[in-house]
Amino acid sequence: MIIYQWTGIESKALREAMQLTTEEFALAVQVSPRSIDAWESAGANASLRASSKRQLEKVLASAPDSVVARFATRLGLEPDNPSNVDRSSLATVTLANDTLGRHTLAVLGADEADQVWVPARTTAGEVILVSLPRRTIVTGIGVGALSAAVGIKPAAVLANTPDIDRLDHFRRLRLNLIESDNLHGSRDVIPLVEQSIERIGQLRRAGIGDPAGMQRMRVLYAEFAAWLHQDCRNWDRAQHWTDRALTWSHQLGDPYSIAATLIRKAQIANDMGEGDEALELAEAAERAAPPGTRFGAVAYAFAGQGCALSGNRGDSERAFDRARALADDASVDPSWGFFLDHSYIDVHQAQGRVALGDYQGAIDQFSRAISAMRSGQTRDQAVYVARQAVAYAKAGDAEPAARLGQAVLEIGVSTGSERILHNVRNVYNMIDHKSRQAEVVEFRAAAERWAIG
Repeated sequence: MIIYQWTGIESKALREAMQLTTEEFALAVQVSPRSIDAWESAGANASLRASSKRQLEKVLASAPDSVVARFATRLGLEPDNPSNVDRSSLATVTLANDTLGRHTLAVLGADEADQVWVPARTTAGEVILVSLPRRTIVTGIGVGALSAAVGIKPAAVLANTPDIDRLDHFRRLRLNLIESDNLHGSRDVIPLVEQSIERIGQLRRAGIGDPAGMQRMRVLYAEFAAWLHQDCRNWDRAQHWTDRALTWSHQLGDPYSIAATLIRKAQIANDMGEGDEALELAEAAERAAPPGTRFGAVAYAFAGQGCALSGNRGDSERAFDRARALADDASVDPSWGFFLDHSYIDVHQAQGRVALGDYQGAIDQFSRAISAMRSGQTRDQAVYVARQAVAYAKAGDAEPAARLGQAVLEIGVSTGSERILHNVRNVYNMIDHKSRQAEVVEFRAAAERWAIG
């Protein structure tokens, strides 16, 4: 079985399968008994910390076969023979021989019409491809499963499956991982993305697949890895992957890849508060951008934010005006820049207004932009709401700052997004801790409960 997500239901099923009391189970999971009670009371609505989920996976992975069987039964599942299970992956699998004598690995419930292939190691140590349902990736494959799926090193990972379209495999896997990141955050996705980059490099060195196509795919994965580390505020790793992506883009001679990577570097510089660096990178991206694309508009948006961070209000406003004009004129590219609209530009200008000290202007612009955002952008909306909360706190308006901070706190915790949590911590540190305003008291209690403060 693959544990799609850990809630109070799965936690209770594991405790009962292990035949432990609440206190004994809490000791095994390394949390308080009160936390166990809270999870079980909340059931499917329980929100567990990432560290608690990892510990639950570790406990299940080391449990005896009888416990695994009872756990599966309580969840309404029917596991295969537990002796065939590679425990480190938390996946029940069946090893069999097909008519050609090759080993295959079938995941229970896999839909052949909607598969994603990931490499894995069998209990015998053989490296093979596992066909996972797309929903397994999207609904949140556990850290243990991801680690097992990518923890392999042979250069010919895909060589045992000559009929697989490798570019299509990596393309589909990347799209599914992007969707998983949108839903659950970046930390569980990072290991598979980084190992996929290594895998693509191994295939290129072995002369497998189209060299240009594989190089372009490696750029896409590296840029994605940079984004994931950016969301975690791991600046060194984010810059490492953008540097690699830029090098590979130049080797490829692809202006699209060069422009996209420079834009990512500009956004990272803005998030780090380095306005001058962001402006220079954004200008380089605009020069590299193919005419008529949306790259130029995004580059000007980040240039405008960089100008604001450097205190250049007039230049910032002109850059944002230029970004809007280019966005209206650019052709729609379904593969890149589909996110670009006036709301996207507005939230970055609002962030620039915060840097310029125009807090009320930022608050109003954040409100307009957030209300106009497309549905399905829950985490990004939470990021912008958290930044609006900072604007309220800087303006000395503690009640709405606390209300908005509390509204996005759970999303930040559940996804592990430091873009959210960093701003929530700023709000927590800026508001008056002696205040007895109800919303402030509730926010502080929630932040302290989640160890955010």
